[in-house]
Amino acid sequence: MMAVAEDHSQLLDDEESPYALREPRAVGQVLHGLVEARAIISAALIPGGHACPTALLAVHDDGTVILDGNRHEATNRRMEDATRMICSTQLDLVPIRFRLSTPRRVEFEGYPAFVAPWPDRLLRLQRREMYRLQVSAAAPATVHVGHDGHAPDATLGGLRVLDISGGGVAVAVPDGEDARFTPQALVAPCLLRLGDAAPFPVALEVAHLARFDVRGVPHWRAGCRFVDLSAGHEQRILQYIFQVERQRNARQRRGG
Repeated sequence: MMAVAEDHSQLLDDEESPYALREPRAVGQVLHGLVEARAIISAALIPGGHACPTALLAVHDDGTVILDGNRHEATNRRMEDATRMICSTQLDLVPIRFRLSTPRRVEFEGYPAFVAPWPDRLLRLQRREMYRLQVSAAAPATVHVGHDGHAPDATLGGLRVLDISGGGVAVAVPDGEDARFTPQALVAPCLLRLGDAAPFPVALEVAHLARFDVRGVPHWRAGCRFVDLSAGHEQRILQYIFQVERQRNARQRRGG
């Protein structure tokens, strides 16, 4: 109950954020995208405090949407009794949230379903390029920095990327090399290697630097922004993020 109440309160606060879409055409485009992507939606039911998985099956021009029912009749009854549904999902790695009112039970293509009016607003909580991927050893990424006027060499060991987005990276900096990563410093030239792909040049501006210890050995975490990143290189980063995320989701579905 508390989690659902917090979600509802957070949604009400976020509806005033700059990420809230209110124009019907923009809302409709996202809803149609969720149908095409077959995105799984977590729906918090109010009242009752229950949450259940569902999906958008159709978006109609009459201002209604069709939601998938559940194989468990008890869950369908809870959905039928709900006055509101707080829906959370993702589309192209962008978190999406919206609220549906008064779902009404219907039959859609021979199966239980629910019809509800379009949401009057919809939240895209952050831009796709700002989605931050935690990098793992299964698909490593490294930054290679030039030293003393020498160009970076991607054949040598680089700095391990801890997380990455279309806007920047966080890298692990060994103790003693942190002087190059003071906040607002420009770190260039660099090469960024993503998985097994060929490296490409990037320039970094340090946003912040923080110390952390690994088995008692001091390291530094440098959060950096990309500077003048080309559209082509940004696309390569996003493709890497999408590929890693798809592989992770596939492993989770297999229970791995």
